[in-house]
Amino acid sequence: MLSQEIRARTLARFEEHRRAWDLNPALRGLYADWYVTDLVKAPWHDREVSAETLPFGDSTLGALVLFDVLHHLPAPGRFLAEATRVLRAGGRLIMCEPYIGPLSYPVYKFLHEESLDMRVDPLREQPEGTACDPFAANQAIPTLLFGRSLATFRRTFPGLTLQRLEYLSGPSYPASGGFRRRPLLPLPLWRVLHRVEAKLPEAWFRWIGFRILVVLERSPTSTGGDENRVS
Repeated sequence: MLSQEIRARTLARFEEHRRAWDLNPALRGLYADWYVTDLVKAPWHDREVSAETLPFGDSTLGALVLFDVLHHLPAPGRFLAEATRVLRAGGRLIMCEPYIGPLSYPVYKFLHEESLDMRVDPLREQPEGTACDPFAANQAIPTLLFGRSLATFRRTFPGLTLQRLEYLSGPSYPASGGFRRRPLLPLPLWRVLHRVEAKLPEAWFRWIGFRILVVLERSPTSTGGDENRVS
């Protein structure tokens, strides 16, 4: 349960998203086709939900789509167990997260407000108290989990099969400025950079990428019960 102080601070940090919501009819139209949740409910959310205790029945969902969620969770294993439970056979868990690679590491480590620690076990619960702040994070979690810890992930969650792992978004991603910062390049130069990136071989983004796309599929043999439960 979040305190009122944490809840108010979280809503305040949603202000950039609120402006995007108010000014972009296309965004509102896109969200109309989704059932949107977050730990703290904003006007564009349908429901307030904790990723560690999903309020859905066993094998009831066809897909879960997460954007910048996994690296904020203090117990990623609990969420993955819940995802296995609620997804029906063939259902998919789709996540877009930060990717820590040779080019992105110094940017995320020294220029980003969220922490980055490559030494942790991504399936181990984070230090006590982390869950008090929904914006607490370790940007390394997705890269670690689906990189050097992939074999451990597969053993721990046999009900989730990795279908796709794609490295995305070169230097044009930080150059855009995101929600809260001014672009680092004039728009014409940014467009040139983005067009150049679009023509690069996919393998290059293992070295220059800033984002990772992960697609997991619920195995037809998974029961959604306790076989993937993380204590």
